[in-house]
Amino acid sequence: MYVQVVGTADDALNRWVLGPMTALNRDILRGTRPAEAFPREAAAAVAAALPGGPSPGPGPDEARRLVVLLGLVGAGLARHHQERDPAHKRAPEAAFAELPGFLDGFAALAGHTGTGHPPRDTYASLTRWNLPPTEVRWHGARLAGLPSAFEDGALRTYTGAIDETRFFELIKLSETYERAVNETLDPIVTGGVDPAGPEAVDRLASAAVLLEGMRRLNADFAALPPAEGLGVGHFLDVFRQFAVHWRPGDVPPSGALDPEAIERDLRLGVDPLGYRDHIRRLLPGLLDDERARLAEVQDQPAVPDLVLTRCGRPAGLTGLTVPQLRGLVDDHPVLAALFVAQQAHARVAGVHLLLARRFLFGPQAERDRSGHGDTGVVSNRRGTTGMDESALRHLTRVRQQHRLSALRALPLPELEARAGVTALLGGEGLSAAETLPCTAGFVRAGRWHDTEWPVPRPRLGGGDGLVAADAHVSAEVDS
Repeated sequence: MYVQVVGTADDALNRWVLGPMTALNRDILRGTRPAEAFPREAAAAVAAALPGGPSPGPGPDEARRLVVLLGLVGAGLARHHQERDPAHKRAPEAAFAELPGFLDGFAALAGHTGTGHPPRDTYASLTRWNLPPTEVRWHGARLAGLPSAFEDGALRTYTGAIDETRFFELIKLSETYERAVNETLDPIVTGGVDPAGPEAVDRLASAAVLLEGMRRLNADFAALPPAEGLGVGHFLDVFRQFAVHWRPGDVPPSGALDPEAIERDLRLGVDPLGYRDHIRRLLPGLLDDERARLAEVQDQPAVPDLVLTRCGRPAGLTGLTVPQLRGLVDDHPVLAALFVAQQAHARVAGVHLLLARRFLFGPQAERDRSGHGDTGVVSNRRGTTGMDESALRHLTRVRQQHRLSALRALPLPELEARAGVTALLGGEGLSAAETLPCTAGFVRAGRWHDTEWPVPRPRLGGGDGLVAADAHVSAEVDS
């Protein structure tokens, strides 16, 4: 089937998605309107976007906007259909029978994007293309950014709730930090930078600061007041339930499909047994360039391997005494910089685990204990891609027990000074610095805006609610 977009079809559909669709979803979920109302009203809204008939189709930019919009519509169609009868989960594609041509039309539009986009909504369309452009800035200068398919500065959600707005913002801003980290590390592997030289030290120190910025962003998210943040009930019973299958075995959108996060893991040597099988299971939910990039990174050595080999310790640092470790760091400051970067990466992992416990695993465990069970069309006992708490704990442990963990025998301030981190932070360490040289924000109407979440102040190192909890999680995982 060929798809033609007539006139301002994406504008009209955008208006419906931003307004009436979110209200319709809310009404259906609260029981004031029947689930059958969604396909009926959606049919009129998408008619201009999926008229059928032969045509050259839209250009890539318009196709991407329509994929975002129709992805949100498709999620509503699939969810409400499956919630009407649990048996509908066995044949999820039947949800689209009430909108003939929707699945074929969506697949054709996905092809017109020129990105290899799958024939359903994805992480890329739901977050990266949907939200306004983002940038990470370092002392006010652009360091890295992610684009958008839209120029309206808006953010499209399922129900219009602030919970969804803040969570989508967190995901895209975090990915922007991750891109900045990956672009900072990449020349150590591919760009002719000596893995033990002064530029590698500078890059690893900068990566550590960027990772701390990302950790603070996630800590700030957790510290948001209830009326401004993500409610547990909304996350479990509203937001996650839109990540349903459209066809048996397809890959619904999930934060686990963030390609920059996967690349960051691989670059920093996080590659435990089974991790590449996990990545392969995610590939059908990624774009062509994301799949190609991850394949390339998997074929390259990790930064720790390059640095340790260059410093004459390819087998690692296990078994060295404290004087030997200090002497090695004195001879090779890059080891201190890599250690601080890997520690910052581990702290991000600790906060990620804590957030997963707070909003997903912990509340669902309490529901199981109280007899409420797991009744949604999307299970809350594991992540959307199937990762449960034990698997996430294992991955967090691998990130914390990295190849330079022996350097924990040396004082952290000493290592941060040798790495050049304290010089970047005006003499402070990562945890103690009140402000960082990096920050993330959105670009709206051509102007960059720092993240302006209403986080209670004062805060300690970017979110005092998670500083102690972060240390507790790290100690628990290490045990």
